[in-house]
Amino acid sequence: MNMIATIRPADASESIFARLDALIAGRPASPHAARVEAWQLISMAMADTWHADSLCGAADAFHAHFDFMMRTIEINGADDPNLAILRTKCRFYLEQVEALCQPMG
Repeated sequence: MNMIATIRPADASESIFARLDALIAGRPASPHAARVEAWQLISMAMADTWHADSLCGAADAFHAHFDFMMRTIEINGADDPNLAILRTKCRFYLEQVEALCQPMG
């Protein structure tokens, strides 16, 4: 009986995108801190990709929508009914960034 299990290394990009998704879905205590964290996480995800041009456009679109969402929370509060649409748009651009960050298989 083989008692040695193959250990699969944790994919860092999975945790990065899970954290970004949590930022989109959450009610941040500090929208400014959430913006800073989003910039840092996207930068980490982009570090090892070769899709630079497409990725920069998708990342810029994500940040623009995320920033607008945080401003809406600051101005109107976390119960604003328009946040559902903004969260959907953020997730759309986040999925584009995530797809472009995946290693070529």
